[in-house]
Amino acid sequence: MDRLVSHLGLSPGMRVLDVACGKGRHSAYLASKGLQVWGLDLSENSIRIAQELGVAGATFAVHDMRVAYPVPAMEAVFNLFTSFGYFDDPADDARVLVNMAEACQAQGYVVQDYLNAASVLDHLPQEAELMRGGYTFVTRKYRTESHIVKDIEVRDGDAVFQFQEQVRIFDLETLLGLHESAGLKVLDVFGDDQLGAFDAKVSPRMVVISQKS
Repeated sequence: MDRLVSHLGLSPGMRVLDVACGKGRHSAYLASKGLQVWGLDLSENSIRIAQELGVAGATFAVHDMRVAYPVPAMEAVFNLFTSFGYFDDPADDARVLVNMAEACQAQGYVVQDYLNAASVLDHLPQEAELMRGGYTFVTRKYRTESHIVKDIEVRDGDAVFQFQEQVRIFDLETLLGLHESAGLKVLDVFGDDQLGAFDAKVSPRMVVISQKS
């Protein structure tokens, strides 16, 4: 986050948006740097936890990323940790990028951090089991034609709970096309969270930085 803040030239008092902020981890850190932060997420539980952080300079609200954001004129919009590509209809993914672009002021930035699927597909399927906090977590990760899917089983004694996560498989060309179709100019593509060079075969991430004209 320090590298991104420095790279974008963000300074205290600037307005930024964290789309799919979860429990507010990144939003809270951005606020600690003096930025005015709005964090939006679909999960009521996550937003409640984020609000309980009581971080000065950070405002959190429940919001569907497919619906236009209520906070315009942002100097930067962040979409981090593969918080995108959730939907069955590709038009919904495109709508999310349009919403991020529309939330920016002129010359504002969109920062999207997404997994580089090419670096993991050869290692699927994967299975893992671990114990944490008295619970057993069993995960299975695999691909379909269009998505990477993660099945999660949580065992609490005799009780078993099952969940599923999925994100769409994007190559870099397709992801950049979504930015451009949303009216954004792509400025940089990095391959990891240290803003290292992107290598399509081995980089773990696709960190796209684009700008609204």
